[in-house]
Amino acid sequence: MSDNNNTSRNIQNLLVLLESGNEKAKLELIEFSFSRFKNFASKMLKTYPLLRTKADTDDLLQNFLIRLTKAFLTITPKKPQDFFKLVSVLMRNELIDMGRKLFGKDGDKKNFEQSIDPAKLDAKDPVDGPANLFEWVEFHETIDKLPEEVKEVFQLIFYQGFSKDEVANLLSISVKTVFRRWTKAKLFLSEKFK
Repeated sequence: MSDNNNTSRNIQNLLVLLESGNEKAKLELIEFSFSRFKNFASKMLKTYPLLRTKADTDDLLQNFLIRLTKAFLTITPKKPQDFFKLVSVLMRNELIDMGRKLFGKDGDKKNFEQSIDPAKLDAKDPVDGPANLFEWVEFHETIDKLPEEVKEVFQLIFYQGFSKDEVANLLSISVKTVFRRWTKAKLFLSEKFK
């Protein structure tokens, strides 16, 4: 948990510098976010090996970097949780765009000729993502339909890789509340993607 405390403090310090127009702070925030998204993309490729053959991860990372850089031209988060929310939304939007490119607007099978044996979501286990690649777009779009407080917890765990203890500390809520919100998100998603 002390790593999260340090991360939150460092992000808060960088946000203060960013608000005063410090370009080095902006670059550090972009570098931090890019590194996080790169780690997330790496895990994603392990979960969906077929993506390695169909998706260009360099393009995915570059497009995220462009989105983030543009966002900082007009948005200056005030608190670490606002920063992580912004980064999570940008990550999610980039994944949706990648899914639309691969599968079409409605997540239909577009560029794939082989079917994928879907692994069912289990509400008792952490949500790993859509059960199969063809649900990709819908899964990431559905995240936006979660109640705001549930979505915030889900994004911090799923997209940012925080532990439940770290989320509780970052949001100044109890771990029990984090578990409750995480469970609501998992149940909602598992119902949607049976």
